[in-house]
Amino acid sequence: FKLQSNTFITHIPYRGAGPALQDLIGGNVDMMFDGLGSSAAHIKGGRIRALMVSGKQRNPAFPDVPCAAEVGLPDYTVTTWYGLWAPKGTPADLQARIVEEVRRIGTADDIKAVWAKNGADYGGLTQAQFGTMVG
Repeated sequence: FKLQSNTFITHIPYRGAGPALQDLIGGNVDMMFDGLGSSAAHIKGGRIRALMVSGKQRNPAFPDVPCAAEVGLPDYTVTTWYGLWAPKGTPADLQARIVEEVRRIGTADDIKAVWAKNGADYGGLTQAQFGTMVG
């Protein structure tokens, strides 16, 4: 962002989005970059204001928030993803069972509705695809 926008900002490391959001809401920091999964409720509740979403198009859950391309940053794209990890040596059948349960839950209509309300979706990568992505 700093390079593409030619802006100087100071990075303040936090131990997660929760403490960073507390400081943003409390006025201790001026801005933060965050995924909608942790910020959506605060945006919708009026506690923080979204300035933009990354990418070339607006997020359907936040139609009034411009996308990066609209504010002059056509190449600024950031995606957030979530993954599950297990200790080395976890039996393959147990891994497969966990992955299947997460897939079943993640694709349930009520869960998909919650994700959509927060501007996200269930990506649905297979275990092999996820391994390739993070590998």
